[in-house]
Amino acid sequence: MAGTAGPLESPEDGQVAVVVTGAAARGAFQAGALAELIPALERQGLRPTIWMGTSAGAINAALWVAALHEGADAAAEEVLAVWRRMSDDDVFRPLLPFSLGWTALQFATGAVLQRGSGTTSLLDTGPLQRTAATVLQVDQLAANIANGVASALGVATTRMPADADLEVRPTPSGRSVLFLDETAPSPYDGDPAHALDIVRTPIAAEHVLASSAIPVAFPPIRVGTPAEAAAWYVDGGVRLNAPLHPAVGLGATRILLVSATATSYGPPPVPAPVGRTPDVDDAAAQVLHAVLADRMIEDLASLRRINRLVEQSRTAGATLHNRARQPYRTVEVLAVSPPHGEMGRLATRVFEERTDGLGWLTETDNWLLGRLIRGGGDEVGRRELLSYLFFDEQYFAESIELGRSVARAALGTGWAT
Repeated sequence: MAGTAGPLESPEDGQVAVVVTGAAARGAFQAGALAELIPALERQGLRPTIWMGTSAGAINAALWVAALHEGADAAAEEVLAVWRRMSDDDVFRPLLPFSLGWTALQFATGAVLQRGSGTTSLLDTGPLQRTAATVLQVDQLAANIANGVASALGVATTRMPADADLEVRPTPSGRSVLFLDETAPSPYDGDPAHALDIVRTPIAAEHVLASSAIPVAFPPIRVGTPAEAAAWYVDGGVRLNAPLHPAVGLGATRILLVSATATSYGPPPVPAPVGRTPDVDDAAAQVLHAVLADRMIEDLASLRRINRLVEQSRTAGATLHNRARQPYRTVEVLAVSPPHGEMGRLATRVFEERTDGLGWLTETDNWLLGRLIRGGGDEVGRRELLSYLFFDEQYFAESIELGRSVARAALGTGWAT
């Protein structure tokens, strides 16, 4: 629906929330899906007012909230334009001599000379900080929340424990922090049982960058505002890849979940002879999926389980309440995600096309990154890792089209409890 959007009264059946998960380079798939979904929902009179994002999902959520006043169709084109012109040059400095040289120096200083504070990251993401400062319209974003065009924007991060924390709590475990900006303050106070804290503040580039700081690959980000939340942060996907709990806590009765990984487990394996020894990339991909996908799938299953209990209690004439003595309600979900393994296959095909022959001369950094990943293996794990770290215009363009195609199919399926 073209035109200018204004504040939207909550529809009779409640508020619609958008939850966008962590994705790294897969964020272009999410951008394509949202470009199809949000205009379609707006045509149905369902304009989302609550936006929650993690990592690349935080980038997409912030871009959308900043553009919502233009209407869904115009906002979609604006967000897609950002992803279509993005490349590795906008994310990290050239691997040689900069990123790899600096990383090797940090590592050697610690390993050989036993000096320095250690290696902070594999990549120098100075360009990403400049890109964020350019594309994230934080003033317009704040205005759209203040004016009620969107009622809430939450950005999930992982707070790194400081030395002082160990004196209070003898554990190196971090905590999830949701930086939250709202039109009107709500009573939602996080999820203490899962170490999820809420920090209310206008969302700035530093919060989005912190949410997107992929551990090991990207350096941690120091967030200094508000002062009481000053600390070092990394990717929110480490602990909270899909902020479903905050969306429900803020009053959503419908949640559009856009994930860059499948939102359900695949079928059990077919009995077959034991094959090759799994390589390092296979192991890394398993860890990555355990972090990004498994908890999201379990949280989604929990939400659906509560829906069933609420419906059963209503049928029996009873009402279920949570710990705060608030009645449970059913929450409809529209989950959109790529088919199992499809992003890895897409990334591999595009990578081979882009670096074939003399292509490595124009795609030197991606070629080097691909070679480093190839050093760890050449099977499924390599394809999966490449799909998260391949920042390339053609890959983004094809990911956008895949996202749009999957979104159209999901719209045909519709909402479900």
